[in-house]
Amino acid sequence: MYAQSKRSAYPQPTKQQGTRSRNPARNGRKSKPILYRLRKICKRYNWARIGAALLILGAAAFTVWGASHLLNRGSDTEAAAETRAAEAAVEPEGYIFKYGEGYAVDMEQLTAAWASEAGFEKRYELTDDERLEIAQVLTAEADGEPFAGKVAVAQCILQTCEDTDMRPHEVLSMYSYSKRRPEPSDEALEAVAAVFDFGHVATTEPIKYFYAPALTDSEWHESQAYVMTINNHKFFKEADHDAGSSGNETGGH
Repeated sequence: MYAQSKRSAYPQPTKQQGTRSRNPARNGRKSKPILYRLRKICKRYNWARIGAALLILGAAAFTVWGASHLLNRGSDTEAAAETRAAEAAVEPEGYIFKYGEGYAVDMEQLTAAWASEAGFEKRYELTDDERLEIAQVLTAEADGEPFAGKVAVAQCILQTCEDTDMRPHEVLSMYSYSKRRPEPSDEALEAVAAVFDFGHVATTEPIKYFYAPALTDSEWHESQAYVMTINNHKFFKEADHDAGSSGNETGGH
């Protein structure tokens, strides 16, 4: 009797129906790895279909990327072309001379501004092309001569232009000046400005012809009126007789 009351005083726990333990060790299950679950899903939905879908998505992504890349490249090319066109339009046609860091300078307008500011008129209006060509000829004809010699050669060209009413390129061709057109020296450009813009002269005599006796003999030049010698060049003005008209045939220097 004591034993029965002892057992009834301490009741044994009973298992409730309808509940499961969350401990895997108690219910006998093991957790599956993620790759196993992914493989099971792929197997359920067919590997071939999934692979085909992935290939289609990859091809579509590559097509979109390629199209966007080509569009960007095309826009970059158009932008570069527009930039080059804009840069080309900055420098007006006909500008030859550069100043400072390469800025284009219209010497015809610049020298006109100088003359206006100084209160005088230029002796002879030159285009930039003509200014360049005369400076090139001075460099070819009198590169080793002093500045006065370059001024004298420029004076011969100017005097002939004024006497014949021809433009400089016509005088240089008809009077057999050098056909070489080297890069003009700074001194040659200064001589052109001094004579054609400011009217400076090497002599008050209207010299038109010159030659270098050390390089050639010229009876025709010696038949003209001798004026002066500067270094290696002898300079002449037109003689009083009619022989001056033959200068166009035999050469003006």
